[in-house]
Amino acid sequence: MSPPALLRFRRESRSAAARPRVTQLRGRRALLVRLGVWAALAAGPVALLHAVGSPAPVAVKPAAVSRPTAVQPAAAVAGEAGPAGFAETVIGLWLECGTAAESFAALAQLRLLAPGVRAPRWDRHPLVAVQVAAVRTVRAENGGWAVTVAARLADAVAGVPEDRSARGLRFFTVPVTETQTGTDRVFVAGAPMETTGPQDGRAPVSPYTARIEDPALTDTVHGFLSAFLGAAAGAERYLAPGTALARPETRFTKVEPLQVLAQGRPPAVGQEGATTRVRAEVTATDSAGREWPMAYALTLTARGGRWEIASLDTAPAASRS
Repeated sequence: MSPPALLRFRRESRSAAARPRVTQLRGRRALLVRLGVWAALAAGPVALLHAVGSPAPVAVKPAAVSRPTAVQPAAAVAGEAGPAGFAETVIGLWLECGTAAESFAALAQLRLLAPGVRAPRWDRHPLVAVQVAAVRTVRAENGGWAVTVAARLADAVAGVPEDRSARGLRFFTVPVTETQTGTDRVFVAGAPMETTGPQDGRAPVSPYTARIEDPALTDTVHGFLSAFLGAAAGAERYLAPGTALARPETRFTKVEPLQVLAQGRPPAVGQEGATTRVRAEVTATDSAGREWPMAYALTLTARGGRWEIASLDTAPAASRS
């Protein structure tokens, strides 16, 4: 079936009108090419070859200039965290290779990070690394580092006799060297050596030594922690104006106070705006009856004749002995 006359007329008209337009564009393009060739001839043979072989120039809009962003130098990050994290990775791969075949992926990664380091072999009593963490980093005289990594090991199979088991906490020191400087720092480790863990030492002296004789202060601390840990309601009423604290997800059924100590003698609650820092030890019991001994460092302020929680101090500084 032939199309209607109106549609056929429009198609023919559009096609006929388009042909001269295309012919004109082609003629203009040929003229531009000839002009470019003649200009190249005037400039010399080298310019001619460049004109014939090069594509037509394209206008490019310049990119917007962005302001420089202040970032932390990569060298500082690598120098502080690189050796420890690198040693953790190497020890993790090294322990994983104990049960690996020659084609195992962990063995290939170990050879990439620590060339020349031989992998252990567990034979019939394989081990698995439950946890690996760097516990000490010492700068060596040659510019490298000695990183001590703690590895908590467990038997990969059940029924291993005690005298054949190597489970427990082990410590390995890894020598780490730096092969380049600047932003492209590469770390290479040598063979690890088993060493002793941290020696028993004296615990740091706590800055919380003063006993509290103000019952209003201890009642505020106990009431807040009970509500904060979910054993009671109304934690907000213990907070100072402008203080916001996110409560933990776990909800405990009971919070038993043990003791509250302060940094120095706390001021009287009647002193408006007075502050004091305390450390409260509690035992929190969850819904399954599990007991969790915990300690919280708090800063309190006095307002309107009562103590209010101003902040939860996650890392109080210990006083020097």
